Amino acid sequence: MNTSLFALRYWLLISAAIACALPLHAAELIRTQFLLDAPTSRGAVVARLPANTQAEVLERRGGWARVRADGREGWLRVLALRDGGASGVSAGGLLSALGKREREPRHTSVAGLRGLEIVPSRVSAHALILTIGDYWNGIPRLNGVIHDADSAALMARALGVPDDNVTALSDAALTQAGLRAALDGLEQRVLANDEVFIYYSGHGTRLQAEDGRDRRCAEALLSVDGEVLLDSELEQRLQRIAMKARRLVVFIDACHAGGVSVRDTGDQRFTGKFFAKAGAEPCERPVNVLTRALTVVDSAEDAGKGKRNFVHIAAARDNEVALDDGLRGGLATQAWLDCLSGAATDLDGSTGLSAREIQACAQPRIEQLASGHSRFSPHHLTLHGNLDMVLGSPDELPLSVEPAAVLHDIHANRDDRRVVRLTADKPAYTVKQDRVKFTLQSSHGGYVYLLMAGSDGKHFDLLFPNKRDQRNLIQANETWNLPRAGWTFRAGGPAGANQLLAIVSDQPRDFSSIGMRPAGPFSVIGVTPLAARDIQFVSAGDSAGAPPECAMTGAARSQDIAAACSEAYGADLITLMEID
Repeated sequence: MNTSLFALRYWLLISAAIACALPLHAAELIRTQFLLDAPTSRGAVVARLPANTQAEVLERRGGWARVRADGREGWLRVLALRDGGASGVSAGGLLSALGKREREPRHTSVAGLRGLEIVPSRVSAHALILTIGDYWNGIPRLNGVIHDADSAALMARALGVPDDNVTALSDAALTQAGLRAALDGLEQRVLANDEVFIYYSGHGTRLQAEDGRDRRCAEALLSVDGEVLLDSELEQRLQRIAMKARRLVVFIDACHAGGVSVRDTGDQRFTGKFFAKAGAEPCERPVNVLTRALTVVDSAEDAGKGKRNFVHIAAARDNEVALDDGLRGGLATQAWLDCLSGAATDLDGSTGLSAREIQACAQPRIEQLASGHSRFSPHHLTLHGNLDMVLGSPDELPLSVEPAAVLHDIHANRDDRRVVRLTADKPAYTVKQDRVKFTLQSSHGGYVYLLMAGSDGKHFDLLFPNKRDQRNLIQANETWNLPRAGWTFRAGGPAGANQLLAIVSDQPRDFSSIGMRPAGPFSVIGVTPLAARDIQFVSAGDSAGAPPECAMTGAARSQDIAAACSEAYGADLITLMEID
């Protein structure tokens, strides 16, 4: 890992509302985008710019850049830009123009970094984008879906997926056979411990189906030819992918609303994303979310089965219509992209944005977008799986940090297929008297790190490895008693709760690079927003010091390389109480 990496500091801490005046730098659009008159997705459209349009970057504000393109000026998402284009400026040009640092430590659980080209993305991250707007056989058209395809590509970038690892298919390619082939191809590309993002925008439906001898109301995605991909089949396909991947994020912008016909909306701009198949009428319970698919990972029971490695985002509740805006795309997609790309607020002071926090930002935006339409009331995002999974980072770091929340984020982003157990020898420890002892077990071998957020709320401590004990490689199913000979850990006060996090990672982590200072045999750093983000970043893993083969993509990236370069980790988080 580059030891100077974390000496770089974010420009955005200079001001809570910074806007940088910058020299001109060249960039180009990765996807078709609206050029807007303000740095907000609700700004008026100045122009619609096709992919590969050349642009001059003038200013950066949060997740937006003011540009000059095609003879006009306006605002674009930073996510939609890549460096250079036809002008051939150096790779540092756009980094400087956007006011960012080349190796800014921005963390997400799916990909470890926000997916701008100004920070590295991960070759282990994959995206499959499926969008159907131009249906056959008289099925109503969804005019906004073409915009959803562009938005989903930016979501993939925000999740750290390299552009080359994005497969985007639409319309005629997505017959029933085409949907199956797309999921088969994804399953073949994904290697052990990879991260996966799946996006679908189109009609949902429901119909009677048979499971063995039982007849039930089945949920389904509607293919372009009017056939279906049943919930039971999708469940099986997601199960197979989930067994390989350590992170799976699924976003479905469709609906299953009983009795609602898209032919009777009375609104030419807004369309309900539901088509009633023949045989749907006997279904008594309309369902929007794909609940059968969620049985893989929606339960908290049975640690070690990967059930927290999954988050499913559905556009609406089980009795609601998800709306398509023919001019800008699905309301849920628009709102989620805004918040995922930095507009959400870090509510718990962890410096990360969880799925729950992004939902809290996106729902009011959906309500605002849908307001004033007498035919529809706003629909509600519905999330299942690990709602604490960190998917992004805010445009502005919080002014204060909650250290326990930082460790909670790291714990929430663990690979749940790996069971780590950290057990203290006592329920509480008397300050200045008791020594703390604990046992550590891990189902997988790896490198052990113990991080503590102390009861004073002022410091993060790296307790292990330390100056007196560097041997931190544990074997699978091994049990350790800690501290070992040569060091002790005493309750130092003040009275209160300490959070102790154990990480067991496939690859070593370098916490020495973030400015920790010695404190006896241990290392410590003060609780600041930058320190909190640095700790999250290092805990998630970093490819800066990885061997060259870890950057290989496509067919050159074998199972052996994926295993050798894995940044997966297991974790356990416990509370140590100190009493007077």
